[in-house]
Amino acid sequence: MKQTELTPPQKQQLRTRLENQLTELEQQVCAIHIRGVPVQLDQQAVGRVSRIDAIQQQQMAQANEAQTSRQLQRIRQILLDPDEYGFCHECGESIGIGRLTIHPTAELCIQCQGELENL
Repeated sequence: MKQTELTPPQKQQLRTRLENQLTELEQQVCAIHIRGVPVQLDQQAVGRVSRIDAIQQQQMAQANEAQTSRQLQRIRQILLDPDEYGFCHECGESIGIGRLTIHPTAELCIQCQGELENL
C-alpha cells in the first residue's frame, strides 16, 4: 500500500522528536561509558561468580553503548540530510507517518521491513 509523503508540519514534528531523542541518547552514552569502565576486582576478596557477573555487566554495557552509538549516528544522518528522510531505502516509497511516529529512525517501509524479516 502506497503511503503519502510527509507534510511539512509532520516533518517538523518528527525532527523535533529526533532532536530530543538525540539529546537523550548523548546523555545515555555518557552514562554508559562511565558504567562500562574496565572491571578491576581483587581476586582474593571477590568470588568467581561475582567476577563473572561483573564482566558480564561490563559486556552488556559495551553492547548497549554500541547500539546507542548506532542510533545516534542514524539520527545525526537524518538531521544532516532531511530530504532523504521518510523514504524507504529499499523501494524508495514513502514510509508513512504512522510507522515514523512509532519508529522515527525507520529506514524501510513496513512492507520492505516485513519482507526482510521473513527471509
